Amino acid sequence: MTKINELIDDFKLNQEILGRDKMYVDLCMFRLHRWEKFTVEVLGVTETEEVTQLHIKKYIQGVSAYREGSEQNDK
Repeated sequence: MTKINELIDDFKLNQEILGRDKMYVDLCMFRLHRWEKFTVEVLGVTETEEVTQLHIKKYIQGVSAYREGSEQNDK
């Protein structure tokens, strides 16, 4: 089985080989590591084969709820 963080590292290498801008790669890495942290700490999933559509939906809901909460705090 493949760990999520291994695929993230592979993605970074691939993007660097393709000559992507460093700021773009850094932004992607930040977002992917944030997703990985949620997936591991909240959902208990570390292997790519264990990730389901429901896990992705829960992550998106969590991010949306966080953004809505921080927007309300800014008012």
